[in-house]
Amino acid sequence: MQHQYNDFSCPGHITPQITHNDTNVGPVQGLTPEGNITTLPDFGPSPYAYVFYATEAEYACSVLINIDRLNNVFHTNHRIIVLVKPIISSEYLTRFTAQNATVIPYEPPPLYDDDVPYYADVLLKLVGFRLHQYIPSLRRVLILDSDQIILQSLDHVFLLPAVDLAAPRAYWQGSFGFTSAFLLVSLSDRLWGRMELALQTIKHDTFDMDLLNKMFGETTMVLPGDYCTLNSEWETNSIPKWWQGSEPPRDSSWKPSRKLPPTPDPPPIGVPHSLKGPLSTNSTRNLSEADQVLLSEYRNATARREMMIQAARDAVEEVHKEQVWKDELKERGKRLSATLEDIYKNVKVMHYTALAKPWQKYLEEVKKARPDAHPLFAKGV
Repeated sequence: MQHQYNDFSCPGHITPQITHNDTNVGPVQGLTPEGNITTLPDFGPSPYAYVFYATEAEYACSVLINIDRLNNVFHTNHRIIVLVKPIISSEYLTRFTAQNATVIPYEPPPLYDDDVPYYADVLLKLVGFRLHQYIPSLRRVLILDSDQIILQSLDHVFLLPAVDLAAPRAYWQGSFGFTSAFLLVSLSDRLWGRMELALQTIKHDTFDMDLLNKMFGETTMVLPGDYCTLNSEWETNSIPKWWQGSEPPRDSSWKPSRKLPPTPDPPPIGVPHSLKGPLSTNSTRNLSEADQVLLSEYRNATARREMMIQAARDAVEEVHKEQVWKDELKERGKRLSATLEDIYKNVKVMHYTALAKPWQKYLEEVKKARPDAHPLFAKGV
């Protein structure tokens, strides 16, 4: 299967071939799992670099797409570096270096006690804090997650005021700090020393975003949310909190679908003849043994009937809620269509969080799964 973005394609499932010492494909420097320092040759005059990381083939594909955009759409003059887990195939490495990217194989720093396999290799991005030790002329790097797409030139961010770290606000989490998907880092031995110690002493249930906010929460230059916006806004036709424009008002006469009719109740449970009197007078203590069995069966059957009634009502309510949600989504989609297009034009980097990554589903699958989402969502914005 080929992963595609417009006319750009990536290799599908390729058998990993590279080892730590594979240095046969362009400007690649093999490293030990501990990351011993080896100075790499400088491949250009810029003291700035875009840094990506790839830990598996699907994310390597996304990295390739972004490198292609940096080079051929935005025509950056800055370096591009890719940190790769050593299992990434040599075919991808060849493609990276064909785009003049410097590739550095590096074993990802471990999480505490292998917390949450999904995040197992996420700390590889933080190795970007030490890249000046490999390429001494580097002064600043922009570290980007792989599951996002660069929509506008980012060269200007390297000229922001000198701070240790700048990152966009994680606007989708209310007051919680900044996102780790976009990190502008001013390189220094002092800063790497702090990061190295943090990686060596990482705590349980702590991941890259938690670690960075704890370390730099009070000193980070916080960038606007348009530097890292979630594509789920176009999935649910929502206005991101960073947007300063006004939301078009809803037609006051619009209402969601009416509630669905209730399902008919199952027939009532018949009361055994011998229990009618005792039950009507609530005197069941002196029943015969046979009637006690009948009473138990009657009560159990009645309880089951009530559970069936409640389950049917709950099911109808869920169907109704789903229909209301779809109606709301469709109404918002029509009302906010132009607004979401305007917002999209302002987004610098789009982060994929909704439904699936673009390389995991075909276009028609996305349209079928989210028929009322904004058209830009199905296109993989």
